[in-house]
Amino acid sequence: MPTLLVITVLLPLFGSAALLLAPKLDHKSARVIALGTALVTLALTVLLVVNFDKTLTTPQFAFQPKNGLYGLSWVAVPGGSGIRFAFGLDGLSLWVFALTALLVITAIFSSWESIKEQAAAHYALILALEAGLLGLFASLDIILFYIFFEFSLLPLFFLIGIYGGPERRRAAITFFLYTLVGSLLTLLGMIALVVIHRQYGPGHVLTFSIPELTEGLKSLTWDEWRAAPTSWTSPQVLIFLLLFAGFAVKVPLVPFHTWLPLAHVEAPTAGSILLAGVLLKVGSYGFLRFNMSMVPQGAIYLFPLLATIAVAGIIYGALTALAQTDVKKLVAYSSVSHLGFIALGTFAMTGTGMDGAVIQMLNHGLNTGALFACVGIIYERYHTREMAELSGLWKRLPIFAFFFILTGLASAGVPGLNGFTGEFPILLGMFARSRLFGVLGATGMIFGAYYIFWMLQKFAFGPLHEPWGHSEHADGHGNEHPQIRPVGWHEIAGLSPIMVLIVVIGVYPKPFFDRLRPTVATIAANYPQPEFERPRPAVVSTDGTTRVSLAQDRAR
Repeated sequence: MPTLLVITVLLPLFGSAALLLAPKLDHKSARVIALGTALVTLALTVLLVVNFDKTLTTPQFAFQPKNGLYGLSWVAVPGGSGIRFAFGLDGLSLWVFALTALLVITAIFSSWESIKEQAAAHYALILALEAGLLGLFASLDIILFYIFFEFSLLPLFFLIGIYGGPERRRAAITFFLYTLVGSLLTLLGMIALVVIHRQYGPGHVLTFSIPELTEGLKSLTWDEWRAAPTSWTSPQVLIFLLLFAGFAVKVPLVPFHTWLPLAHVEAPTAGSILLAGVLLKVGSYGFLRFNMSMVPQGAIYLFPLLATIAVAGIIYGALTALAQTDVKKLVAYSSVSHLGFIALGTFAMTGTGMDGAVIQMLNHGLNTGALFACVGIIYERYHTREMAELSGLWKRLPIFAFFFILTGLASAGVPGLNGFTGEFPILLGMFARSRLFGVLGATGMIFGAYYIFWMLQKFAFGPLHEPWGHSEHADGHGNEHPQIRPVGWHEIAGLSPIMVLIVVIGVYPKPFFDRLRPTVATIAANYPQPEFERPRPAVVSTDGTTRVSLAQDRAR
């Protein structure tokens, strides 16, 4: 299995290299090679998910070499195990890893008919981005993580800059500069963790291993590290802020979000699907893997600020989405709001809130990726995204309308669909920590339902209205809409698996929670839990039978 994980990560990279070595390949051959590579990668990922041991807890990782060390020696460093080529998966990374493999299929199908010029390079960039993201989520070494962290910027930069809209160059440069500057500050924070562990850790070992650092930082001999912070100059607070800088831009949290709407609007459909569906999860994943696991005292000290930023993102994103007339901008700003929910659950510092945050990372990737794919379907046919120019599309494109409505309802958090299974635990976890921030966060669900239903009413329902040149009898011979093609098989194939998961996660989320909870529980154990989260002792009833509380049952 360790070899299978390495093959899964590197296979898209080989597919990308093959396409780059054949730049004159026609678009039909290029898309078949890309799809074949992505399907094999997805099949291997499903195999990994099926064989994942759901009882693993941090710092245990599945699919790592069983040699007592994490991975293979890569760069020797005096005084320690050095930099290692180490991959593994736990409950925190498993679902975003699988999400990446799935959404690449949707991204390829979304480009099936729209990309015909420089197609080989386009699909090569998609596969390279997949390899970067898979490697990032599977990395168990800080340096390896950072390499994949930076590498994932490059394919998306070229996807936006080459295949994007009229302002693609400005969007690509803005995206690259924002994320690069933030990631450099994050690198400083990571280096500081390595140095502090080397100086004050058990055995004074120099290690770059993420699992070893996570455990070793809990037992430092430095009193100032162990003490509760009293100011912003405390070591855990300073390092938390350095790590936070890069991950907050990646999420992005308000006010670090200004690059996102422009990047989404100018990106090609495939770029928007992968940007919203997976790349934005890198920041949330980083918060849980590094900030919340390695410097918990910093999170406790900064809780009021962190919760305020999360709530501000939820409300600001929702209100800004309400003001949009371009449906792609609306979906982009909805991402700001939904990612604020993920941050709220993360910074709640409760097991329930973090459970919701991790599952919502998966849910948001599915829902927003599907919404951007639906927007791409419309733009290919009508060359507009303005809601004032389109309505009643249920009558013209019923299959599209079904996909669009189901995904919209899931994004709005309707019970029975996947969005609810993430947002409800998030709010429950934050309410246990702070009623004020829990109530403020809940307003985002109200605003979210409003702008989603407004979008659905504008696009899907009402009288059929289409832009000039696409209206009835447009060909002058009484033939209705001869130029509007129905939803193709490739679009159905790209969206159908997502629709199935939206319903499955909404109706029966237990298998998904079972695999993430052991890992999340070890992170939550770093924080004092509210009364709601604490396991209670068994209660003996008058008839002598033992009743176990819900909290204790959940802890099991």
